Parts: sequence; C-alpha cells; structure tokens
Amino acid sequence: MLIEYKKLLKNKNFYLSLFLLILIVVIAVFIGVNTHKEEYQLLERIYEKNATVLSLISPHKQWIGFSSASNFASSLYYFFFPAIISIALVDSIYREKRSGNQNYLFMRMNRKKYYTIKFATTYITAFLLFVLPLLLGVILINLFTNHWDYAAYATSYKQLVEGTIILPDDAFKGDILDLFSDFLITSPYVYMIFYYVLGGLFASGYICMGLALSMFIKNHYLVIFMPQIIYIACWGLLTALGKPSWDPFNLISPRQSLEQLSVTAIIVTFLLQHLLAFAIYFIGIRRNRDVL
Repeated sequence: MLIEYKKLLKNKNFYLSLFLLILIVVIAVFIGVNTHKEEYQLLERIYEKNATVLSLISPHKQWIGFSSASNFASSLYYFFFPAIISIALVDSIYREKRSGNQNYLFMRMNRKKYYTIKFATTYITAFLLFVLPLLLGVILINLFTNHWDYAAYATSYKQLVEGTIILPDDAFKGDILDLFSDFLITSPYVYMIFYYVLGGLFASGYICMGLALSMFIKNHYLVIFMPQIIYIACWGLLTALGKPSWDPFNLISPRQSLEQLSVTAIIVTFLLQHLLAFAIYFIGIRRNRDVL
C-alpha cells in the first residue's frame, strides 16, 4: 500500500483534485462568514440583543454542507465531489493496464494482493479527500468568526426540541431536525463528525464503483466521470420516482433539506452502494484474469 501512496503523491491529478476541493471550501467559507455576520447583526437589532435568540445564530450553520442553498459553493462541493475526487483516483487501474505496467506489477505480486491494495488505497484516499477539506472549512469558519465553543447553542437547541425555550416568535422552529437531533444536542461537533464521516464513506463507495467499472470501460474520460454520472443518475431517477429522500445526495447532507429522511434509507442505500461496488469489482477481476 505504501507503493500506491508513493505513486499517488507523484500524480499531478491528485494535487489538482485537492486544489479544487480546497478552493471550493475557501469560497464557501468566505460566503459563510459574511452571511453569519450579516444575519447576526440583523437579528441582534430585531430582537434587541436577546441572548437566547443570539445563541441560536450559530456560526456552525455556515460549515460546508450545513449552510443554506444561498451558499452556492457549499452546495457545489456536495454536488460535484465524485467528479473532483475521481480525477485523482478512479483511473489508476485503467492507466496501468493501458501502459502495460500492470503486467510488470503482476510479476512482482499476485493478482489478489494487487487488486486488494488498489481497492483499499482508493477507498481510504477518497474518504480523506472528501473529509479533510471539510474539516479545514470548520476550522476556518471558527477562526474567522472567533467562535469555538458551541455549548450555548447545544443547550438552546435542546430546549428548542423540548419546547421549553422562551423565544419572541416561532422563527427558529424550522431548525429542529428530523434525524440525529441527539448528536446536535450533545454538540454541533458530534453532529458534524457523524455527517462528514457518513459523506466520506459514500464518497469512497462512489469512487470505488468507478474504479471497478474502469475495468470494463475503454474511454478514459468516461472512466473519470463515471462516479459523477452514477451520482447524478441516482438523483434524477429517485426524484422522478418521487423518492428523493432515498437519494444519497440528500442523505449525506447535514442540513437535512428534505422531510421523510430516515435511518433505514441511509443504511439500505449505503449497503447497496458498497455491495454493488464490491460485486462489479469482483466481476472485473475475473474478466481480466487472462492478464499475466
């Protein structure tokens, strides 16, 4: 696996993917910080510096994936991450097969080890490429808003869920989440870690599915964009069927923009995605067993 990471670090496409992801995060942070300041100043005037209200105007709502659709960069990250991560990872088997380097590698290690290392390296790296830029976004938002302690928000949110909080109006009732409210009550950090890890696992599933399909596809550009194509196809199909709450695009979004989201949908979709990736990969290995 160490050899695979050495090859990855020599791949210019890896740095291109990382640069694009970080660029989107930086843009989202810039928009988010300004949005938070404007919202805080506005509501501070409207509610006459009501401390309870202001505790609910939390900077964590501007973390990437948490912010509203008005932060286009945040939405962009969650919509195009399969294509951006694929640039670095999804064509590794395809390139080695086309260059003939795969035959040389098969003389140094057995096929099972080669394909196992390829899958594991791709899975782990895709996870890190998805999660690490998002964590950078959290740090930058906290840094620029000078806000690191979210205990006051967690306390107010708990009271909001329980209906014991005293507010001037019902403006914040829409903040109550259908899923995993207990995580948010504990801390926005706990909620963030859960959703970023969930998104990272789904990202790995999509990229590994693309890696598996690369053993069947002869067009390099199609190989690169296959995870994005699958991602968009799932969104379009499930929307057309009236089941958007089963679409991974909505399931991995921390802001939970849809109703009727469920833990069952997350588990079933996750298992199906990964089983399909494993199945296609296994079939691809058998299909290419004639390679030395």
